[in-house]
Amino acid sequence: MQPNTPVESTLPAWTALICLALLHTLVDTCALLIAPLWPRLETIYGFGVAGLSIAFIAQSMPTSISQVVFGWMRDRKPAPIWLWLGPVIAALFLTSIGRVDQRVALFGILTLGGIGVGAFHPEAAVLAGRILPGQRARGISLFMFGGSLGLGLGPIISGMIVTERGLLGLTWLTIPIGVLAIVLFKVGQLGSAADRLHKTKSPRNTTSPYTFNETIDGRAGFAIVLLIACSLRLVPNMAMDKILAFTLSQPHWGYTEAQIGMVQSIFLIAASVGMFFMVFRFRSGWEKVFMVACPLLSIPLMIILAWDHCPPWLMFTTLALAGILLWGTSPAMVSYAQQQFPKGAGMASALTMGMSWGIGGLIQAPVTSYFENAGTPQLAFAAFIPCLLAAGLIAMAMPGCPPLTSDGESSAS
Repeated sequence: MQPNTPVESTLPAWTALICLALLHTLVDTCALLIAPLWPRLETIYGFGVAGLSIAFIAQSMPTSISQVVFGWMRDRKPAPIWLWLGPVIAALFLTSIGRVDQRVALFGILTLGGIGVGAFHPEAAVLAGRILPGQRARGISLFMFGGSLGLGLGPIISGMIVTERGLLGLTWLTIPIGVLAIVLFKVGQLGSAADRLHKTKSPRNTTSPYTFNETIDGRAGFAIVLLIACSLRLVPNMAMDKILAFTLSQPHWGYTEAQIGMVQSIFLIAASVGMFFMVFRFRSGWEKVFMVACPLLSIPLMIILAWDHCPPWLMFTTLALAGILLWGTSPAMVSYAQQQFPKGAGMASALTMGMSWGIGGLIQAPVTSYFENAGTPQLAFAAFIPCLLAAGLIAMAMPGCPPLTSDGESSAS
């Protein structure tokens, strides 16, 4: 809250932000429903290394590519409709895994559901970053906290339902998620909130739409470097649910899908704890520190997770620490990108919340598939250590953030 600002004027913004965060919970719950189901799907469809890699890519890349497309569109003309329609589309398709029995159909619903997930994020991330004047980092952290809750809930809900009712049981989630998305959009008055921010005196809203080159301030080379650093940092994140699913389904573990979902959620719920801490402690200006330190500090954790005889208590503790370091601090990437590219906040969000996740998923797909096919999925954790090392070193060489003005915008704008 800004000094001398009436409480009444801040309450609608906080209400809208909370509803936006809860929408993020819904859409990311849908995105991770598949997390504990990979061993079952591998058995049903007889995936080899190539087939499993394609399935991983079908799950991650459409979300990422669509975020870039919708981010570019958002920078030209905001479209708040995606704040409710994105979650509805995601729910419609990603709860329908049990309705198909062909690989092509599975890849199709993963693709369409991923597009729904991707359509939501750029519009929502920009709104979250601007809805609390002067508190961009806090708004983004709360928004991403909501998403991490969804990522934690998705595997638990999916694992419990499929264990009891099979894959078709997921379809019972379609209507409740869709209805709740529309209700949150209406209660938070998110359409009005987005329109109000679009009509403020920010330079990006009083000129004609920026070209792509203008949205990145002509710094294409730096945008690529930032994308590489974020993508490498996210490789273990994108592989975590898959490695755990295949590892814990092995005979010497023998976990059910419900139990696998619970373990996967340790990592993701820990991420929620990290993001919740960042809501209250994260201040603008610390983004680069998080981007450098967190991947480097996570390297010893990958070594522990790759240990074939790692006892359960140590694995679970390490997963929690990794969730805090690798996922819980990810709002720093989004805040950093939005400040570096103030004319293209939607594109910046798409790069750090979309394309980087997709490239991270693309990198991990063949690696995870190879180790699973070799019968040693847990060793994939060790293979991702070079990615974390490179991510930290690249971030170390990147520039710091420009200071924010009193209205929460980057002074670079």
